[in-house]
Amino acid sequence: MNVSDKVRETITRRCMIQKGDTVTAGLSGGADSVCLVTVLHGLSHEMGFTLMAVHVNHCLRGEESDRDQHFCEELCKRLDIPLEVCRVDVTGFAKESGRSTEEAARILRYGAFDKVSCGGKTATAHNKNDNAETVLFNIVRGSGLKGLGGIPYVRGNIIRPLLDVSRSEIEEYLSQMGQGFVTDSTNLTEDYSRNKLRRRIIPQLEEINADVTDALCRLSLSAEEDESFLSQLTDDIDPQRLCEYAPSLRKRYIRRLLSENNIPISRDRIEEIDAAVKSGRKTRFDLSRDIFAVTDGKSVVIRKMSRTENFRTNVVFSSDKEIIVPEYDKKVIIERPSNDIFQKQGIVKGKLTNGLVNYDKIQGVVILRNKQDGDSIRFARRDHTTKLKKLYNSLKLTDEERQSALVMEDDEGIFWSEYGGASDRVSPDKNETSENLYIISVRRKINDN
Repeated sequence: MNVSDKVRETITRRCMIQKGDTVTAGLSGGADSVCLVTVLHGLSHEMGFTLMAVHVNHCLRGEESDRDQHFCEELCKRLDIPLEVCRVDVTGFAKESGRSTEEAARILRYGAFDKVSCGGKTATAHNKNDNAETVLFNIVRGSGLKGLGGIPYVRGNIIRPLLDVSRSEIEEYLSQMGQGFVTDSTNLTEDYSRNKLRRRIIPQLEEINADVTDALCRLSLSAEEDESFLSQLTDDIDPQRLCEYAPSLRKRYIRRLLSENNIPISRDRIEEIDAAVKSGRKTRFDLSRDIFAVTDGKSVVIRKMSRTENFRTNVVFSSDKEIIVPEYDKKVIIERPSNDIFQKQGIVKGKLTNGLVNYDKIQGVVILRNKQDGDSIRFARRDHTTKLKKLYNSLKLTDEERQSALVMEDDEGIFWSEYGGASDRVSPDKNETSENLYIISVRRKINDN
């Protein structure tokens, strides 16, 4: 099967191009992109699509970059293919954004492709060898199954018709066509990681297996198929039963949640969240300044918050009252105590803390706020005032628990603290039966929408 037939089959099998499409081909002037443009030019009439090209001059190699641009202009003129030339400042963008030259060039290149194609389909010249190199590179980086899938045939509006064609087939095709191309001198150096793989590592692997490129591409295909299947299974996961699924599916679901919320993904973070789901622990993980994950014993959800440094609200005591604190994903509950509440009084560390208070002993306006530096309280059954910081240290609270800890104060100061309970001055006397007894508790609002 010749190159043109292979490309036609790939386009058809992968549903890359439909009749009436306009396809913009990236043209650098190198062998791969010249092959892409000439093959698509030959297939365009047969398959009913319109072809145009875009050349991105990265302005990195002086006269050589201008030579490449001139070559592309002459080729498209001869083939009567519309060509758009984009000149970009890779060096300036790399310096400004703190990216490597290679990464900056890629970002600007694909940005130009998208701009010229106006959101239509863009064909790039990645070939079978590129895919094998990508798979190997991802293996070295410790990638998961998705990375083993290599370069996707279709990603959004990007299509890669040459992925089933080897570099040697491309060069032979151009030779038979009598079609010239230009050589990027940076491809002949080992300055970039991919060039090292291409020029040093893969030749050594070929001494072990002469067909290593085909072998890596077969691995890529198998991984792609498995990835697609597992992705479908992940789509069907019941979030409320996440803890019941196999570890691989739980972690894929967590990874997807993080990705959908633009949270940097790390294996350690995924393992940490998954361990909480598996164990049934109710845990909160701060992922960024305003995004956190919460496990409720069965599943995990991503929440966004608008955390303020000084949360503050007035409180009016009444039976069965709930005060929502969205900044910390909590709710404060004020309710009448049960008969055995006196046996439950004490300092408790956990997601539910209780404090029994006699409202008759509270003075003036009641404020619910976040804990601040220097706060202290005199707890029931203690004969001294305690700094809340010292209390939190003794309870080994996490940073997140400290930052979101709540207190209540009246005109005389703090009379209740989350994780601590009530002050002795508002605590009920032994055997007291006042109708103004209330219990204050805090719960994570993890099951609410």
